[in-house]
Amino acid sequence: MKSIIYLACFPAPSWGEGSVKGFALAEDGEGLASHLSSSIDFSKHDMGLTSNWKHNVYEKLYPGGFELVWIDKPETDERWQAALALNKARDGVEWKS
Repeated sequence: MKSIIYLACFPAPSWGEGSVKGFALAEDGEGLASHLSSSIDFSKHDMGLTSNWKHNVYEKLYPGGFELVWIDKPETDERWQAALALNKARDGVEWKS
């Protein structure tokens, strides 16, 4: 069974208009990767949804395969929020966006 990795991004206006910070969060709550991008579309590329970027990181953790799922609204998405809660329980500190 493939592991699910959720991808999302959040505004990063201090880096420029339209800039976002992308995050990869495993369904078990492990924070996997992040990247600063100039737009949402570039974040999808930079986080590996529309490219193979970061796939080497994901493959090391999940050699049996993984599925990337883009989350448009992480603030309200139940899947992202569940993984974020697991992340907080795992590390004792919530992974801040």
